[in-house]
This record gives sequence, C-alpha cells and structure tokens, in this order.
Amino acid sequence: MQPILIKQYIQTAIPVISLFMAFGLARQLNLITAGQFAVPSALHSIIFVLSVITAIAGPVFFRTLFAHSMRKKTEVPARKFLSFQKRLLWISQITPYLAFAAVLCDFSRFYAAAIVLMALYAGYYYFPSKKRIHFDRLIFRVK
Repeated sequence: MQPILIKQYIQTAIPVISLFMAFGLARQLNLITAGQFAVPSALHSIIFVLSVITAIAGPVFFRTLFAHSMRKKTEVPARKFLSFQKRLLWISQITPYLAFAAVLCDFSRFYAAAIVLMALYAGYYYFPSKKRIHFDRLIFRVK
C-alpha cells in the first residue's frame, strides 16, 4: 500500500517542484520580472483561504467523513482505505500549486509566506510514511 501512495505523492509533487525550478531559473535569467503577473489584492486572501482549506480543513473534513462512514464496521477493507488515502493525498497536494501561484503572482509577503507554509505543511504531514500509514491502519481497523 505504501509504494502505491508514494508513487502518487511523487507524481503530484514533481510537476510543482518543476514549476518552482523553472520559475526560479526564469527569474535568474530575467525572463520574468517582478510584478509581471500581478493580480488584485482581494485574490490574495481568497487563495490564502483556499490553501488553508486544502492543507488543513479539507483533509480533516474528508477524514471525518471516512471515519463516520466506517463507524459501524468492525474492519475496513484495505481497498477502501487505499482509496481514502489516495483522495486525501489529492486534496492536500493542491496546496503546493496554490503556493506556486502566490509566488508567481508576487503576493504580499504575509500571504505568500502563509501559503508557502501551508504547502510545506501539506507536503510534510501527508507524506505516506510507513509509520503514518501503520497508525492510520490501526485507527481505522484495516484488514
């Protein structure tokens, strides 16, 4: 189960890492200037709220829904648990793309830093380590 989740994690992380690297290179080569992709300041707070939703609130809500749907079962099928973990990864891995948008569009420091911190949190906390998967399997009584 863990190799499947790590594969998905890498498949969602590599594109955004590549975007950040390409953006950094373009900035160094002066192909992109600061303020080139300016957006209205109202959008800064909207993207920040979306990053909090995708990094924290969305996964917690989804986890609660899964726990509620499995509450009367003595065992959770491994297939359903894997599907739950995959969806959890998809939800949380939206946040780094929002961080890229914040950096690309030169958000104010407060919002850019907060969104990048949300992306780092989502990338770290939802990494499918053996320890986390084992702990979740115990909590949800997976076969």
